Amino acid sequence: MRPDHPAMIPSGPGVPDALPTSSLNGASSARIHNYLLGGRDNHAIDRDVAQQAVARMPFLPSAVRHERRYVLLMVQALAIAGVRQLVDFGCGLPHSPNPVDVITGVHPNARAVCIDQDAVVHAHTRALVKASAPAAVAHLRADISEPETVLASREILETINWREPVILLFGGVLHHVNDTPAHRLAALVNAYKQVAASGSALVLTHATADFAGKPARKTAKLMTGAGCSVYPRTKEQIMSVFEGWQLVPPGLAKPQTMTLEYPMHPQAASYVGMARKQGRHE
Repeated sequence: MRPDHPAMIPSGPGVPDALPTSSLNGASSARIHNYLLGGRDNHAIDRDVAQQAVARMPFLPSAVRHERRYVLLMVQALAIAGVRQLVDFGCGLPHSPNPVDVITGVHPNARAVCIDQDAVVHAHTRALVKASAPAAVAHLRADISEPETVLASREILETINWREPVILLFGGVLHHVNDTPAHRLAALVNAYKQVAASGSALVLTHATADFAGKPARKTAKLMTGAGCSVYPRTKEQIMSVFEGWQLVPPGLAKPQTMTLEYPMHPQAASYVGMARKQGRHE
């Protein structure tokens, strides 16, 4: 075991229920997202669900693009600031450019791990998300709701040095995790936050009904009925995952307010935000 391996990793009742595994016979949240971004790695059933979602929220494709743009900009900003490591939780199907492209573009010696539970996603990312030496990119098929397993994996242990700052990227994944009194969402995220070095960053995007109201709730119900559970949360509920870290201004906000991309639709389907772990690297 490496000396920088976390000695204390929470497990048990504080960890949320496992994320669902997609089926080739059913809709997949990763493939639906791919379709909304204009990708081709999706099936008829995914396109059908996506089109039904867009019928409820016509601005959804624009909102998804702004959310992705935000993620790429934050990874770039953090890389420019000196962070050379990335863990992409629930990475989804590759879409160019991707976060690994961004961080390795700034740091040719960057180190990254892409994690997803979906077997199809895992196969695609292994084949398509790569980097030339001296960069190191590992691909892990795992359930992020099982931090003990994730943090003890060979891919994490051989790639990530927890003594150095790392970007913990939760892009569009936590709203697929249920939050109950016995299985807190904040406890799951904290399992990863607490092993990260000072100077690390948490980058998050999360579905909400705060902006679109009824259409967003109807879309979440549609997705859940299709086998892709979605739990839109309020700003107050999402804030809990940042506890103990310093939110970077403007805090949780619409992705459109952060990406400076025009023209932009005024409606949003998610919150985005970034927080840093204070310490000697600041």
